[in-house]
Amino acid sequence: MLYRITIENFFSIADTQEISFAVHGSAPDVPCFRGARFDENIRLPVSVGFFGSNASGKTTILRAIMCSFWFALHSFDGSTAMLFQAYRQKNWWEKPSKILIEFDSQMSDEAAPAKFRYELHISHAANDLSNKTVSYEALSYAPKGKFRRLFERKGQTFYFGQEFGISFANDPRKESIRSDASVLSTLAKLNHPQSIYLSQQINMLQTNFAGFNGRSAQRNDMSWLSIYAKDKACLERLNRELRRFDVGLESMSVEQGDQGFFAKLKHVGLDSFVFFGEESAGTQRFIEIFPRLHYALELGGLAVIDELDTDFHPLLLPELFRWFSDPSRNPRGAQLLFTAHNPALLDNLEKEQIFFVEKPSGQPTHIYGARDIKGLRRDLSLMRKYLSGELGAVPHIG
Repeated sequence: MLYRITIENFFSIADTQEISFAVHGSAPDVPCFRGARFDENIRLPVSVGFFGSNASGKTTILRAIMCSFWFALHSFDGSTAMLFQAYRQKNWWEKPSKILIEFDSQMSDEAAPAKFRYELHISHAANDLSNKTVSYEALSYAPKGKFRRLFERKGQTFYFGQEFGISFANDPRKESIRSDASVLSTLAKLNHPQSIYLSQQINMLQTNFAGFNGRSAQRNDMSWLSIYAKDKACLERLNRELRRFDVGLESMSVEQGDQGFFAKLKHVGLDSFVFFGEESAGTQRFIEIFPRLHYALELGGLAVIDELDTDFHPLLLPELFRWFSDPSRNPRGAQLLFTAHNPALLDNLEKEQIFFVEKPSGQPTHIYGARDIKGLRRDLSLMRKYLSGELGAVPHIG
């Protein structure tokens, strides 16, 4: 689960925006808040939504998370030039993009859970937006409350903590860390056990975000079919949910054809299958993102879903939230982060689960939580107040 994110000089965000997920002690004891893995006294929301008008910067928040983790995992193998862009004003071009993420993980299967902090600064060349280098990178963890450095780099100068299990006094692997690649991805490639383990932990993240880990959010992408073809348990779980959600839909099957995998669905009362492309947009959307939610819940990971409410009936989405709030469905503490436009969802979430994103004309993105709005009571319809403009983050037309 995530505890905190700070973002500075990244796409539509200029000045530092901090998002803290920790729930105040005065908040009610409800299922959507869960104790942190390393400290049950710290409560975190299992579902978090970002709401705002189009082009306000909602996706930028998810992009900051995804690009940072992609860089940590895969930058040794792939180009990072387009992952990080400065705010498009000249006085920001020569400043680094800065992202900090605090999350829970562990050093080994036997180690107790702990809070981790990953911080990344990417420098830009003012006259070449494709020229990116690491000016600062650090990973630390807090097994007993105080953060300990696992590694830290300032440019191409490296420091390593004793618990990271590596010394670069005479280690030639130091020379393999490029200025545009992460310490973690490089050392994992060079068979450093601790880097491999931590990379595997981070890689449990599930997303529909375009481009992350070779995945795509484009509607014509059918790579998810291979997931169902290979994982019968995931397909079986999907079919149980389809029978619950879609009246008359019995099951989906995946078969191998001349052009690859294809899906067909069986409906009550029909003598022939219906192909996936003939289904409603909502049914297609649910089938496409279900594996992301399923694996997050199975592994206790993070699901990052952009535009969760696209094509979905408003009564379906609260059920997805309940999956994450239900300890029997979510025994490992998975967390869902999403963007959405549907204001009806606001009445299915607590204040601590809601963040608003706005970008006034000619200004950078600003992020604030519903709990930060003075005098906002829990017993009110947040949807009504939001649509009336009282909470901000709504489009202005005309």
